[in-house]
Amino acid sequence: MTMMLRTPVAADLTRVASDLARWQSDEWPGFLHPGDLGWHSLVGAERTAADVRVWAYDGKTVAIGLLDEPDLLRMAVDPSVSDDESVAAHIRRDLEDPEQGVLAAGEAVIEARGAHALQDSLRTEGWVDDEPWTPLQLRLDEPLNVERLKRAAVRVASVGPDEAATWIAVHWSAFRATPLDDETRARFMQRWTTMATGPFADLAQHLIAFDSDEAPVAVTSVWAAGPGRPGLIEPMGVHKDHHGRGYGVAITLAGARALQQAGSSSAVVVAEGSNDGALATYVAAGFVPSTPVTDLSRA
Repeated sequence: MTMMLRTPVAADLTRVASDLARWQSDEWPGFLHPGDLGWHSLVGAERTAADVRVWAYDGKTVAIGLLDEPDLLRMAVDPSVSDDESVAAHIRRDLEDPEQGVLAAGEAVIEARGAHALQDSLRTEGWVDDEPWTPLQLRLDEPLNVERLKRAAVRVASVGPDEAATWIAVHWSAFRATPLDDETRARFMQRWTTMATGPFADLAQHLIAFDSDEAPVAVTSVWAAGPGRPGLIEPMGVHKDHHGRGYGVAITLAGARALQQAGSSSAVVVAEGSNDGALATYVAAGFVPSTPVTDLSRA
């Protein structure tokens, strides 16, 4: 048995996403989704590939990691080997050895949800539970209750690069709540266009909600993993001037509807346990929270 660790090149990303998609199911533990790679690809295909790590066991991909930050690795492990102690031991050794080029020595966080054997192996080496996160899921194999979407009286548009400036302005307001200067807008538009036309473009739909005055009030991107698999909502935000009017629930339901039309079995998202506003929005949209999960950290 041979375990190999590699860093893919840009041309490999479609295959990496395909492998990752096969592991997505409605028993979703909140682990890495192809949509996470898609959103990360704001940095471009080459940089995204450089941030990905792939573990193969006898030629079969068994784990995929994404360095969201140099000290933050987000992972998914093939559910068929999630309890395999031998696979876990190989991966853990790579994670703890700076020479392997995954994590440097010192402080680090690993997101390994659902990878039971790997979590246990890391804990035995001194890794400890980090802050809790809550996976949420909305089943799409039955009619979707869009009453809150209708009540919000918004027009929802699926947009591409031509509408990037509008999408970006709402997203910036939702997450930064600071003025967006021309230089930053131009840089973000270039990154957004790179993402929207990159190797994961076919997985995504980018939505904007407009109110009755045609003001853009909320945005989301949703990412399919293929028919019969859960699709990811990432990100979702409401313009700071339009909070408290139900637009977060509305755009979330619009995203779920888009995923349903694409054949997804459910819509999924993970929210920080301390983010009461996000949790309340998703629950109001019909999402069901599952047991909170923690990442693992090393001091």
